[in-house]
Formats: sequence, C-alpha cells, structure tokens
Amino acid sequence: MRRLFLRGVAGCLLSACDGIEKFGTYDQYNHLTTDPIPIEMPPNANYISEQFGRGGEVEGLPHEGIDIWGKIGTPVIAAAPGRVSASFYEPGHGNTVIVEHGRDTDGEKVRTVYKHLKTREVAKGAQVARGELVGIMGATGALAMLIHLHFEVRRASGEDYYVAKDPMLYWVKGPGKVTCFEPGKQYSDQPFRITYPVPCR
Repeated sequence: MRRLFLRGVAGCLLSACDGIEKFGTYDQYNHLTTDPIPIEMPPNANYISEQFGRGGEVEGLPHEGIDIWGKIGTPVIAAAPGRVSASFYEPGHGNTVIVEHGRDTDGEKVRTVYKHLKTREVAKGAQVARGELVGIMGATGALAMLIHLHFEVRRASGEDYYVAKDPMLYWVKGPGKVTCFEPGKQYSDQPFRITYPVPCR
C-alpha cells in the first residue's frame, strides 16, 4: 500500500493530478505471475500500467484486471456488446459499471467491469454496443491514487460466482494482441472477444 501511495504522489507531482498520457507501451507482468502472455501493443493505445496477476492494489493480493492510464475526460467504452447489470458507487473502487455479455460458446456467462470512473454514463438495464460510452476515466474510490481505468473480464460457469480472468486472453486479434475499437467495423459476437475499453487516438 505504501508503494501505491508513493506512486500516486509522484504521479500527481508529474501531472498536476490531471492524469498521465502515454501511448503504445505497457508494464510487464509481475514476476510472481505464472505464464505471462506475450503482448503486442498498438502505438496509439493508452498505456497499461499494471497487468493481471499478483501484487496488485494491496501487496500480495491478486490484481484482477488491467489498469489503463489516461487523463480526466478520457472516454471509457464498452469492450463488447451487452446489457448494463450494475452502475453504482462504492468506497473502494468508486464509480463502477458492470456489463453482461451473455453466454460464450462454451456456455459460460461473461461480464466486463469498469472501475474508478469519474462519471458513469449508463444506467442499470441499458443495452450498450461495442465502443459505446459507459463512463469517463477518473480516480474515484480509496484504491485509485492515480487517474486510470481498472478493467476486468469475469466468467461464471454457474449462476452467480464470477471468476476474474486475464483480459489479455480475449482480444479480438488473439491472446496478447491488444485490439483497438474501430467505429464502423463489423465484429463477431461469438466467441466472446473484446476491444480496448479506451478509444485509441
């Protein structure tokens, strides 16, 4: 937690607490993560500051998604089409949106989760298309420290117990091949595949 606090203070000093924009780069997997996935990052995609795996928001606990840096006002978009099942604020992760994507070809239910939003732009029950605005990047919640999007992919073989999965497994172009959303492009809804939850510049 101390490391995260110091990183947040340093980030504020460098960016006037308005957020940090870097493109085309990413942090490697934590050394405790098993089987890291080789990554291909588009040069116009916002920086990924933390990968899925161990050593996350609280040292020693799993980091259940990826963190994407940006500035206040950066749009956050749906990574796949679906229905908003929750849009709420909670103290730890701040403004949060959850989008349900139905069942994958293997019969498992899939959802994506968007945390630390400055604002939520969709309400529970809304249908969203891939690339549609769901929120604005921010730093809400006690665990935020820096302006970023914490993004998760979760799957459930049963009715209610969703397990966090590495988002790097689900890009449209294949595992590790970060895929920017392209307006007007046709995407298949099955099998479940995602595009980057922040517009590439």
